[in-house]
Amino acid sequence: MSFYSHIDLAFPVRGQPIARDHGYALYGAVSRLIPGIHGATWIGIHGIAGKLFDSKATLRVRIPVAKLGPLLALAGATLEVSGHRIEVGVPIVHALTPVAALEARLVIIRLTGGISKPFDRAVFDARFVAEAQRQLVGHGIRGDLALCGRRSLRVAGQRVIGHAVRVVGLSPDDSIKLQIHGLGGKRAMGCGIFRPTRFLHEVPQVP
Repeated sequence: MSFYSHIDLAFPVRGQPIARDHGYALYGAVSRLIPGIHGATWIGIHGIAGKLFDSKATLRVRIPVAKLGPLLALAGATLEVSGHRIEVGVPIVHALTPVAALEARLVIIRLTGGISKPFDRAVFDARFVAEAQRQLVGHGIRGDLALCGRRSLRVAGQRVIGHAVRVVGLSPDDSIKLQIHGLGGKRAMGCGIFRPTRFLHEVPQVP
């Protein structure tokens, strides 16, 4: 697996405050500016990190190097996210870093047969873990997976449930694979995108 086939673009952003759960709205705003990413599976939009009046606020996008050209249209653009205007600056390019521990803020996985009602937390978690591990195996990735808290995303007014996920014990190759492929769906809405973990000293185990 090439360490250089994918990159993160970090765009500085300024503007009006937006909701923390902004993945769906941000995807819509970027898609309106760059129609070619609508429905694309090769892009991961991390979301906006930091407060928008802070000089450290960034919009981070993970893409194949070959797709760099179209994304440069973001530089200098103004996005409208749920009625809020966001000004986008010139990006900094970041190479993916092979580290042994990665985490994703939210992973959304479509479970076969859907979610049973009434909602059973233990059953949902067990099925979620099984499918996440199946996807790891499918990508040829070996690592220890842990759930780190249930979270959700609003998509077109509907709440979609998932988990924060951490994977540790990764080889350099497997770390890059996981950063490229991610887990689950809705990566263009900020889901299933893995970055180096901030909590290397304590990693909970899947029950």
